[in-house]
Amino acid sequence: MRKQIYSICFVLLMLAAVWARGIVLLQQETPEDLSGALVVSENSVSAVPDTGFGKKTVLRVWYTQDSMTEYLKQKASAYSAEHEDILVVPMLAQQAEYLESVYEASIREDADSFMPDLYLTTNDTLEKAYLSGIATPIDDPENRVCEEDFPDAALCSVTYQGKKVAYPLSYETAVFLYNKTYLEEMAAAHNQAMADVAEAEASQDQTQALLDAGLNPDDVAPVEEESTESVEAVSAEDLIPKNFEDILNLANDYDAPEGMEAILKWDVTDVFYNYFFAGNYMELGGENGDDKTLVDLNNPEAVACLEVYQALRQFFSIEAKDSDYETILKEFAEGKLLFTIATTDALEKLDEAKAAGGEVCDFGVGFLPDLNENLTSRGLSVTNVVAVNGFSKKQKEANAFAAYLTCDADSNLYRDTGHLAASRRVEYEDDRTGYCMAAYEKSIGLPKLMEASNFWMQLEITMTRIWEGENITEAMAALQDQMQSQIQ
Repeated sequence: MRKQIYSICFVLLMLAAVWARGIVLLQQETPEDLSGALVVSENSVSAVPDTGFGKKTVLRVWYTQDSMTEYLKQKASAYSAEHEDILVVPMLAQQAEYLESVYEASIREDADSFMPDLYLTTNDTLEKAYLSGIATPIDDPENRVCEEDFPDAALCSVTYQGKKVAYPLSYETAVFLYNKTYLEEMAAAHNQAMADVAEAEASQDQTQALLDAGLNPDDVAPVEEESTESVEAVSAEDLIPKNFEDILNLANDYDAPEGMEAILKWDVTDVFYNYFFAGNYMELGGENGDDKTLVDLNNPEAVACLEVYQALRQFFSIEAKDSDYETILKEFAEGKLLFTIATTDALEKLDEAKAAGGEVCDFGVGFLPDLNENLTSRGLSVTNVVAVNGFSKKQKEANAFAAYLTCDADSNLYRDTGHLAASRRVEYEDDRTGYCMAAYEKSIGLPKLMEASNFWMQLEITMTRIWEGENITEAMAALQDQMQSQIQ
């Protein structure tokens, strides 16, 4: 009996020691140690209680992209160092049913130890987040989320029913990539040809002047004179096509170098790279993506754009079944393509591949080409945003950190994650990012309407069918009817 009592006492002492050690370790952990502590299985998350950190206020930040981990750790550490009463804890969550996980963590009895005070999401989820209470109008007394610092695309992305319900962090949109080496060679050849023409014309003028003076040009030594008419040189950037008519003309006249397999190739099965063809004339939800009365997909301008789009198949011979973005980007990197259409994350992918010793051409970024002089293009964008949880009791602190994360974003965001900041104030060493921001400024964001959550999948299917020859008017009418029936 005595041995049993001793054994029980020993076990209790061990448990007490483990419990005490756990508290000490929790108190000593830093934001770096806690980053990624959130482990979401089907129905469970890790707890990070408000207690155990002295007088510090704990801010939990949920996110789903592992590429954001290092950047968030650095920003959390820097912010916690500047604000001694705040401890920011980034927590990586699973992407599947992400908003549902945020909501469920926010309504449990012990929510104060589980729910995020703020979280990263995409702009198309904001209606669902706002209506479920896990997003709330931002507290921005200094009006930092404004036109001076953010383009309209960013401001529209976080606006729902006239209210800003999140902070814009970063963006992804479609851009036009070109092989800079090939275009520089084209520009040099063009400039040399123009110089030769100018020289020939000058020689003819000199000969004619001698004949007019009654002299035999063969008896007079030629005088080398500089042409009084300067030949206007063109650069590689001047040769970037402004529309698809320019691309087709270039393809007909261009003597492609060895190794180049196509003038232009893109993934015709992904709406992100196809949307710009008719994007300027299709409307779903308006600029803010939240107006159920605005559904205009099947109109003469959109149909005209898609007629141009469909006709391009005969010229470029891209088969939908063989179309793959990563393969096409690799072909572009290897110099097999003169142009391609890519998303902004391609800059980081290509630069990393080059740094790793891979074969990557010298490339530049340009604007998405219009269809012709009358039909203009407009790309699609998705904005990564930071929302403050409406269930959190730390609204003021959460808003302050959200503003710090977005309005005070820096170039490390791109360096560490490949994501370009939505803020105009961020400066980069890479001047190609300026073209990306210009493309983002012109873009239209994903709509927030929950009833239209399948729109992009349906549009993708519709455009693939159009590419393969389906009747454009009938296909767009069917898409229009489907969206109207879902929304209204």
